Amino acid sequence: MTTKIWLVRHGQTDWNKELLIQGRFDKPLNDTGKEQLKKTALKMAALDMQFDAYLCSPLQRAIASCLIIKETLHQENLPLVKRENLIEREFGEADGIKITDAVYARILKDDYKGIEKSADIQKRATTEILEIARLYPNQNVLVVTHSHFIKALFTTLDSTLTFQSTLANGSLNYVEITDGKIVDFYFNK
Repeated sequence: MTTKIWLVRHGQTDWNKELLIQGRFDKPLNDTGKEQLKKTALKMAALDMQFDAYLCSPLQRAIASCLIIKETLHQENLPLVKRENLIEREFGEADGIKITDAVYARILKDDYKGIEKSADIQKRATTEILEIARLYPNQNVLVVTHSHFIKALFTTLDSTLTFQSTLANGSLNYVEITDGKIVDFYFNK
């Protein structure tokens, strides 16, 4: 059994634009973010992509991004399923501060009080993706989620990637899972 999961990072928010760590703060998409997702959705439409299921983080920036794709692909009839484990990383005391090289260095070392450790989010992301594959066997699934969730998954698959690797808003990422194992993937297309 093979499940194909397409992971999309939500569109830009004002906090993304200002380089502020959002974590689980529930910020809405800005106009640029809406346009980014529309472009992603149009790219999918040009490739005749259709999905059997639409899943997303419970945060509004992910929900709005997922709805833009569903509407553009004319699949409004399918439910949008919010999954708590698709939520962004908890950044603890780093939430709301401006991203600098020094701040990122501390994040990479799990050096903020209350931060979800890198190993923990990697485990959460991998477990969640494998669970989605189990729940949606032989289906094409769209997952709209967050930067560190996606990076957590892909840093376990590709040792050249880090949590500091670039991941554009609206980017398309892919994993293919056969019989409970990730057999193919690509990052940030």
